[in-house]
Order: sequence, then structure tokens, then C-alpha cells
Amino acid sequence: MHRLCSYVIVSIRDISILETGDNEIMMYNRNLEIFIKAAEYGNLTKAAKTLYISQPAVSNALSKLEEELEVKLFFRDKRNGMVLTDAGEKILSLAKQMADIDNRISQVAYKEKHFIGGRLRIASLVSLTSTIISKTLKQYQTLFPDVLVEIREGTPKDLVRMVEDHEVDFAVSCAPFWKFDSFSLIHDHMVALLPHGQTAEEVNLNTDSGTLIINRPAYETILEYLPRKNSFRSDKVLLVQTPEAAIHMVNDGIGTGIVSEYTLRSLIGDVPFSPVSPHISFDIGFFAHDLQDLTPVAAEFVRIMKDLHAPQHADPAV
Repeated sequence: MHRLCSYVIVSIRDISILETGDNEIMMYNRNLEIFIKAAEYGNLTKAAKTLYISQPAVSNALSKLEEELEVKLFFRDKRNGMVLTDAGEKILSLAKQMADIDNRISQVAYKEKHFIGGRLRIASLVSLTSTIISKTLKQYQTLFPDVLVEIREGTPKDLVRMVEDHEVDFAVSCAPFWKFDSFSLIHDHMVALLPHGQTAEEVNLNTDSGTLIINRPAYETILEYLPRKNSFRSDKVLLVQTPEAAIHMVNDGIGTGIVSEYTLRSLIGDVPFSPVSPHISFDIGFFAHDLQDLTPVAAEFVRIMKDLHAPQHADPAV
């Protein structure tokens, strides 16, 4: 996507002015874009690969930015790689906000020409990428083929940080949604998937002695909602990255999978499962700083997502 315009950050909401050493106002540019990626990866080579440029080009851009701002942005540490200085941390936060506004300006220009275009940035739990996001994206791309879609995955805590730092337009996750503006799509709960041939009236997270296979986002949710966190037998938990991995390991007889009912039904259909004790229920939805102030491309995605996933209950007891 070609940039339609550059702009000057003067005073938009609570965003501070970013000035150079000559007291000139800094505009969002390629060097700041490279700086954001370098800070994200803490490694010049990884940043270069992501941006499809050479490592010397990344190094040169950072040097020019430090020279222009007259401040050191990174410490070079042999063990930890590139570490942001205090000033670098503050400038990174401002640079991300500038990138967000740059994207918004481009989208306003696109909309003025009577079509939707630009960049859509979504944060999502892995399990929701393959379910809610995937179903929505199929229809969205048909309607808006000129939009570049970026999806970043992580745990619930990762998603909160991404929204806080203006790295994404909104996040699709499970509650709690904390201080953010949110909308709930599905009421869900945790269930137990047992190996073939095994049955149980319920699986107790506090007392059962078998191995519990849980993907990391589900594990965070359990710890958040479990009434007595200290009694959870975490020593018997086998953590995996995705619910698909947990399901495969259950099928191999390694242990009992603890997943959400919505995720389980979305991935493998109508299969028998056992209730989990204590009962853990929660909402699945999306959140942002302000859902009424989404970019045009984000607002259209949210509209389709709400149409396709009208508020529903995955929990039959609710």
C-alpha cells in the first residue's frame, strides 16, 4: 500500500509532540517504522527479514533516527540483544501512536474516494483466529479486497498489551476485558475432553490426579476465574500452545484436555465431553480503546463479525 500522505502530530487527544533536536516536529516516516520493528524483535536481523530489507539498512535507519532526535534509543547487550533506553521506551510509545494515526489518515483519504482501503490490525487468541476471525475474514475479503489484514496472536495478557500500546485496532479475546470498551459475542465455559474409551461424570481441576492438557490462553483464563487459585493442581498441567495440539494429545491418550466448549465444537464438531469442576464460564468478544472510534476498515470488520456471530450461549446451562 502506498502512503497517501504524511502528517504532523500537533495535538491529537493525549498524544504528545515528538520533536527533533532542532525543535522541528517529527513526522511519521520509514525510519520510525523500522524503529518500531527493531524494538519489537530486539534484533536487527529479524527486523530486516520482517521488513524485507537488509540488516545494514535497518542499522542505518536507526542511526539516522538517533542522529535526528539527538538521543540514544538502544543499548546493545550481548545477552539480551537490543534493549531500549528510557528515552527509547517513551519514543516507542509515541511512534506507535503516530503509526496508528498515519493509518487512520490513509483510511480517511481512501473513504473520501468512495472505497474502503488501508490496513486492518487485529489481535486474537489462537483458538479464535481459526474460528471467529476465519469465518469473518472470508466474507470481509470478498467485500473489501483492497484492505491489508494483519493478525497478531497471543495470550489474553498479550492482547491487552497490544491494544494498550496501539499496536492493533482491536482484539478478539475472552473476558475479562478490563478497562476497555467491549462487546460480547458468546458465553462459553470450560469442558473436559477425555481419551478414547474413558468416561467421567466430571473432571475436578483441584483433586483429579491425571495429566491435564491445556493451551496457554485457556490456562490464563482458568487462573483468572478459578475460585480457589491456590488449590489448582498446576503440577499436573501440560501446557501447549494451541487447542489443536491439546486435542491431538488427548487422542494419543496422554491426558485429559481442558478446552472451551465453543473451541471444541468449532474444531471437531459434536463430540462427547465431561463438565469441569469448579464450573468456569466467561464471555468471548472483542475490545478496543473506543469501539465508536474504530478506523473505517476495523468498523466494517466488527460489523460483519457481529452479524455472523450474534450473541449466543455455548454453555447450555446458561
